[in-house]
Amino acid sequence: MEFFHWHWWAGLALILFIAEIFVPGFWLVSLGVGCLGASLAAALHLGAEVQLIAFSLFSLISFLTIRPLLMKRMWKGADIRTNVEALVGQRGRVSQEFDPGLRLGRVAVGGDDWRAECTSDRALRIGDIVEVVRVESNTVIVKPLDI
Repeated sequence: MEFFHWHWWAGLALILFIAEIFVPGFWLVSLGVGCLGASLAAALHLGAEVQLIAFSLFSLISFLTIRPLLMKRMWKGADIRTNVEALVGQRGRVSQEFDPGLRLGRVAVGGDDWRAECTSDRALRIGDIVEVVRVESNTVIVKPLDI
């Protein structure tokens, strides 16, 4: 069949590799590797049936071997902190003075201005640097840093 040339398979592999950027899961990479196998078969002037078998085998082998390695490497899971968990450990600046008795004030951290509670009775002034210890509801719990 005239359609099954090596460059068509190689072009389809390239398109699949580029498309993988937009789709998670690495299954398009597996199909792209299958296309490269079929491209190799087409370059050796093998028939369309052999090219389709090569595509299927290379895709299956890639899906069972390369994909698990990529998934393990790229999706580590617990190391990625998002939302309010990402605030813990960050430094912020006091934006409203803390009353030593109440230990309440406001802190600018993570691009937002948060209601804050201090872990110590120390009076914090505007501009003082604090570190976020934890987040409880809509309040960040901070400790003063002596810089």
